[in-house]
Amino acid sequence: MPRIATKLPRRRRRLCADEDRLGDLPDDLLLDILRRLDTRTALGAAALSRRWASLPREVPVLDLKVTDILPPRYHRCFRLREDARDSKISSTLSDRRLLEAIAARYERRAMRSMVCSVKSLLASPARRRVERLSLEVFAYSTSACINRLVVDAVDSWGVRDLEVVATPTGPLTRQEPPAYSFPLGLISRKPGESRLRSLKLSNCLPPPLRGFNALTTLVLRDLPVPTPAAAYEEAVAACPQLQVLHILSCEIKITARRVVLDAPKSEIRELVLGGELVSVEIRSLPKLESLASQEATVLLCSAAAAPCLAHVSLTFSVGQLEGGVLPGLNRHYRDFLIQRLVQFFQGAITVKDLVLRFTGPEMWIMPKNPFSAMSNLRRLLVADVPSSWDASWPRLLIEAAPLLESLYVHVSHSEDEPRQEVPGETSASRHRHLKELVVIGFQRTERQMHLVRFAVEVSMALRRVALLKQGRVEDKGPCCDWEVVSQQSAWCDEERLAVLDGIGCSTGQIEVVLS
Repeated sequence: MPRIATKLPRRRRRLCADEDRLGDLPDDLLLDILRRLDTRTALGAAALSRRWASLPREVPVLDLKVTDILPPRYHRCFRLREDARDSKISSTLSDRRLLEAIAARYERRAMRSMVCSVKSLLASPARRRVERLSLEVFAYSTSACINRLVVDAVDSWGVRDLEVVATPTGPLTRQEPPAYSFPLGLISRKPGESRLRSLKLSNCLPPPLRGFNALTTLVLRDLPVPTPAAAYEEAVAACPQLQVLHILSCEIKITARRVVLDAPKSEIRELVLGGELVSVEIRSLPKLESLASQEATVLLCSAAAAPCLAHVSLTFSVGQLEGGVLPGLNRHYRDFLIQRLVQFFQGAITVKDLVLRFTGPEMWIMPKNPFSAMSNLRRLLVADVPSSWDASWPRLLIEAAPLLESLYVHVSHSEDEPRQEVPGETSASRHRHLKELVVIGFQRTERQMHLVRFAVEVSMALRRVALLKQGRVEDKGPCCDWEVVSQQSAWCDEERLAVLDGIGCSTGQIEVVLS
């Protein structure tokens, strides 16, 4: 029996040696396998057999990244170079130059390898149909075949989604290098016939976009300081059919001050801005519905500049305000930011859904209240309230929004005590529409209790109060798309009675949820 057991596997191996079980699989299953591989491996599968050679052309997604070609030694060298760059010891200058030379050699090799792969891809006579092309090159690359790949993908392959990332690297320079520009300055010879609907560029100057009638989404990211404001304005003017525009982590040229969006015929419905050095003035975006700003300054010229604006998300943080030089700059920035917020809310009178994330070691929204009357606001989320702030400050928004129906407040967990309180007592006016108050991160502090008590006292329509010890707010999209994820926590009877007595209501009048 032992001999039979040892010979049987060998016989099976001999029988299977001549079989091509992988080749016997149907095309649909083979294509599913190729879609799970990276692009370089999938394209390399064409060398296996004639049957495999015809499959890669049917892969709908091409993802070509120069950083995938770099060896692990490059990343170690890069980390050493960064450590030497951060060091203040003058003796490391020669080490830095040596490491830069080694890293640059790896980068050139990777770029040459990628160019060879792209040339091989372009040399194939096979007709391709590609839905999405994602391309990453080094910012200093000037290879013409990279531009040809993009042009062929847009004109011949029918690409709908195009993403180009120019990774900034190479030797250190005193001045920040300009953004990557396509060698021929174009991404299509026949823009009117292209199917391109989404274009995402990182550290890349936007090419001429006039004629791309199917383009509805434009994302510009990581453009450096030398980029003029006109580059953004021309892109918007060239594509009146754009519906989504994102400008993220870009640095506007100082002499330009701000990007002016004045497009009366624009179809833009979603605008997302990010970065402290991004400043945008909206003069006319008649279809704009959603606006999100992450540290970016936004100026609304008037309520007529964005008459359909309904969803707004604002994120701002101000550093330490007390102390010497740096806190002095922070105080200057706070005063500037408060002024901009006052101007923004004076024009944003149509907003119905608002998300605020105001953070910092000190409560910087006082003493001047930046919130004017928000006559159409229905839903409000105040997220990530630092524990060093007065947690009752959202009551300023209750007073400013007479039609507010739902208020959600999320308090960050920390041991810091509030350093400043919002002045004023209970408003004499009654609120007739607030129906729901939810506090996430409720810890029964004095100021948290004050907020709940204030809402109970002034709200005539309040029907539900939810106080959650544990939970978080998860973003589901860039503009006011979020949900509360709560975690069950135990409340003893003593805590329940203390909360009900403290807020001054009974469960018979209002549904009180303690979780």
